[in-house]
Amino acid sequence: MIMNRIALLLLLLIGAFSMRAQTTETTGKEIVFVNEFKGSGNLEGSTIAAIRNNIIEGLIDAKRLIVKDLKSDAQFQAEMTKRAADASVSEEEYGFTVLRNMNARWVITGTITHVEAVRKKYSDGSYYYDAAINVSANIIDVASGTITETKTITTEGNALIDLTGIGKETTIGNTEEEAIANASKVLKNKAKSFAEGCFPLKGTILEVASEKKGKAEEVYISLGETSGVKKGDIFDVFEQRVIAGRNSRKKIGELKVKAVEGDDISLCNVTKEGKVILEKIQALEENQSLSIESRSKSNGSIISL
Repeated sequence: MIMNRIALLLLLLIGAFSMRAQTTETTGKEIVFVNEFKGSGNLEGSTIAAIRNNIIEGLIDAKRLIVKDLKSDAQFQAEMTKRAADASVSEEEYGFTVLRNMNARWVITGTITHVEAVRKKYSDGSYYYDAAINVSANIIDVASGTITETKTITTEGNALIDLTGIGKETTIGNTEEEAIANASKVLKNKAKSFAEGCFPLKGTILEVASEKKGKAEEVYISLGETSGVKKGDIFDVFEQRVIAGRNSRKKIGELKVKAVEGDDISLCNVTKEGKVILEKIQALEENQSLSIESRSKSNGSIISL
């Protein structure tokens, strides 16, 4: 009876792991929870909330991640209420255990380190306010509970010379409050760039679309519109290896997206090592594939610390 229960448990665990792996492979997305933000000084709660909400929207718009709000997620909050039954476990440790069980990969925490609106003068003598916002964002690995990277998301470089550009991003306004509100909206696109730079998409090569003279010219990949793939995106190609019992991967080529053809499929030009890629694909056994990973995008408004 005990052995049967153990066998059943193992089957359930294997099934859950397979489902998680399949989700990552087909969408290239990982689950990230955004924690509450802290504000320095006497920053009002409404301003902190507006900044945080715009950053969450930007993370979602990037389509790189499955983004969830830690403070409003019903499943997480329900699990945290059970902690009272086990006071020997700290709230932080218990929280990470819950997140691991929810297949979360990352947690993002934020501290708003700078909010300022400076009064300036137009050439015609009238005045306006130009705001600046900096948010220090920590990326925490749920598996280890440690911070893996810290970056500053900033509105720097987004002021316009006037307020006439309808629909354009701006950090300026006729009042301090308006300028800060506009600047917080600018952070939406900055957070999108932050996600694109820090969270690469991961997928596989599906098949060779065309070849010439022993080289792969075009291939299909397992990522598309759902993952935010765009024409011109660059992917590195990797071969998975086992060396001395250790898993290893080696970069063997590069791809550039030619056309996004569906939710989970895109056509790519092979820009480097077409011969090697074709040979590796032809040598693969059934159910094997070459992995791909999107190239990080640099952004002048994202500062590594």
